[in-house]
Amino acid sequence: MTESREVAPGLVSVVICSYNNWPDVEMAIKSALHQTYPLLEVIVVDNSSTDATPREVPRHFGDTIRYLRQPNRECAGAYNTGFDVARGEFIQFMDGDDVLAPNKIAKQVEVFRALPELEIVYGDVRKFQAMAGAVSWEDLTTQPEDDMLSALLAGGKHGIGTLGSLFRRSVVERVGRWDESLYCEDTDYYLRAAYAGCRFGHCPGSPMGFARIRPGQKTANNFALDRGFEVVLEKALGYVTREPYRSLLAAKLAQQRFIMAVSRRQMTTRDALAKLALARSTSPDTVAPLAYAVAYATIVLPGGAALVRSRMLRPLRRAAARLLDYRVSE
Repeated sequence: MTESREVAPGLVSVVICSYNNWPDVEMAIKSALHQTYPLLEVIVVDNSSTDATPREVPRHFGDTIRYLRQPNRECAGAYNTGFDVARGEFIQFMDGDDVLAPNKIAKQVEVFRALPELEIVYGDVRKFQAMAGAVSWEDLTTQPEDDMLSALLAGGKHGIGTLGSLFRRSVVERVGRWDESLYCEDTDYYLRAAYAGCRFGHCPGSPMGFARIRPGQKTANNFALDRGFEVVLEKALGYVTREPYRSLLAAKLAQQRFIMAVSRRQMTTRDALAKLALARSTSPDTVAPLAYAVAYATIVLPGGAALVRSRMLRPLRRAAARLLDYRVSE
């Protein structure tokens, strides 16, 4: 149940979702508490961690934060719970193994102050390896977008995510709660916000935050990600009615289903062929007859899926991906 609370102008509420993140969550909390921006409250929502989190977080931070414990409702459920008690004019959502850059909040609030019409300000994020081995990282770069919904549906690497974003609380009040039934809840939320007409602004410069790459993350489960993304796009077809967005969405969904059918992760031949047929019916202009025929043969031929994933056919896969992306954006 949402608590009755008075919104504090200028206050930023940092909502941290934690599940078995100790000791990483200690750094996440400290990165929020030690921002250069002074008006902050930190809310840690613990999804029933079984590690040291429920003991160590209250012991280390006491009343400098608000600690809430609930049954595991994944990130979306933690974000909803945190927002229900948040008092801030602005909301920062993050996971318990992420780290905010020290000036992240200050830089993005400054963008909001300069452009009061904005409702979501986003910026770059750096993903870094947290385990032993050769040092590696990946920058999720962003840029200004004139049409955020088109950018989200275009298939490019837009890099926009919750860690790098700061929301006005009016976005959540307007778009609604995070969908706790979805695997890719962040993609769903940005699509809903963009279609609702929320105004996005870009914050340039160094990374807004740092996200760990480690085994066991949701993003490491390729099958679940594929299926989760498909479900998000399918859901969006239920509310996206305006053109050209509906056609772009149908093309993106057809592309996703085509890729799932050909890769055949955890699918029988029958299921893969059904997925391929669904891809074709979703957007016939995207999945042309020749592409359909080649994919069909790949699925039914013995070892076809393994052959498609082989290194020898990597140039062919890239060419097919470029073709599908071209047809989506055409």
